[in-house]
Amino acid sequence: MSEEEALGIFEQVGFSPPPGMSVQDAFSALLDTARRQQAEQEAARRPARGRTAVLPEPRTAAAACAVLAKLGVAVQPIVPCGCEVSGLDLCADEGQPVSPEVAGALEVLMAVHGFVLLRKQGRPQQESSSSSSSSGSQGGVRGTFLSGEQQCRLSESFGGGSLHSTHGVHPEAPCRDVFRLSNDPSHGFNSVGTEWHNDGSFCKEVFGHVVYHIVKAPSGSGDTCFAHLGVAFDKLDPLVQARLRRCASVNSNGVGAVHPLAAPHPLSGRTSLYLHLGMTGCMLERLLDHQTSTSSFGSTPDGTVDASAAAGGSAASSTAAAADGFGDGTTPPGLPRLRASPSSAQTTHGGLDENVVAWTDEHMDQFMSAFSSLLDDPEVSYSHKWEEGDVVIIDNLAIAHKAAPGAHTLDSGLRILHRTTILSGRPHDPPPGLKLPSELPTTSPCPFEPGATWAEGYVGFRWGAWEKRNTPH
Repeated sequence: MSEEEALGIFEQVGFSPPPGMSVQDAFSALLDTARRQQAEQEAARRPARGRTAVLPEPRTAAAACAVLAKLGVAVQPIVPCGCEVSGLDLCADEGQPVSPEVAGALEVLMAVHGFVLLRKQGRPQQESSSSSSSSGSQGGVRGTFLSGEQQCRLSESFGGGSLHSTHGVHPEAPCRDVFRLSNDPSHGFNSVGTEWHNDGSFCKEVFGHVVYHIVKAPSGSGDTCFAHLGVAFDKLDPLVQARLRRCASVNSNGVGAVHPLAAPHPLSGRTSLYLHLGMTGCMLERLLDHQTSTSSFGSTPDGTVDASAAAGGSAASSTAAAADGFGDGTTPPGLPRLRASPSSAQTTHGGLDENVVAWTDEHMDQFMSAFSSLLDDPEVSYSHKWEEGDVVIIDNLAIAHKAAPGAHTLDSGLRILHRTTILSGRPHDPPPGLKLPSELPTTSPCPFEPGATWAEGYVGFRWGAWEKRNTPH
């Protein structure tokens, strides 16, 4: 890791190296502290509750709305994604914020719409913190919000029924399972989530659902943006769609988790994109056994290769796709293949074979820039302005999100957001038909020919004008 990257992480987590200590020694000290804290937090981890949500039958938005309507709960879709749910008081029952039937109905709504928004949640209270901050506030924050325990219990109503907490713990966090974010480092971690991403992408089992709750809403800018990944996929040319079904990203952090670039959502069945724009170290693409790198073939939703997909689309739509940075659906010639090896490629390269190619920096840069622009499209994404008491719960495979630029500065007043992440209970692996590994650590030597993108670390491949953006995450 470069000195610049280390200093960026110091700023992000609010760490000030002791005077006279080198950046390298300071980074090692920070890692030691983080490991010690993680060990302490693991010992204090809350027990798993297990899945309790009961899905409606049929598993449709209409059936979910019918379940909620019987309880006097209304659902109003938000354009272009999400829906607002009114009539639920998450504090009415301290032991069970929502019933299993309500949780199941909300899961279906999230799978279809991407997220649910519940307003005016919580009770008037003041946090117990006695710290002062650079924003000028003294003592704990006063407002109307859920306690950390209430948010954790709400979170356990969804997915696998267990919190999946991999984050650092800020001193002001109410408990180790709440990731506390703020534009004031003394109140929470800053400069987090500046690129479009899905939480937990460094895990094989990415988080199933994520709960975001505003504790202190800024008076001005400080939005969180949400993009529907199914809507985004539908806007692509059929030839591009077919190609992306044969691709998978390799996370640059941790075990090198491999996730499909486009795959059916496990509940809705809608084909959706999936890519972390700040933590991707490599892109894999599957070719047919007899395919040259200038041919284009698609794949069926289960990952089996479908050569007929190459016939879809029109010349006009393919030209438009090429113009917007996604290409025309064909695999560019000359992409790096596996290096020659005297032993079996299956053994040497973690299950890869000679019909898997890797993208180059040039292709990664073009695609990631186009991907970001696609999710920025107002027909795909919604920018949420936080109000006191807001709770947003997302389906983490249906929605990507990012923090708007104003979320990290104090110009609009103090902003504090609490995030809890929920176990999915299923790995987000490439479909079996693609015959790609589920892990490919970029800490290992690159198995591809020269020219392949192979980035390792907390920050993956840097695309576009990254110097002008905040530290990617």
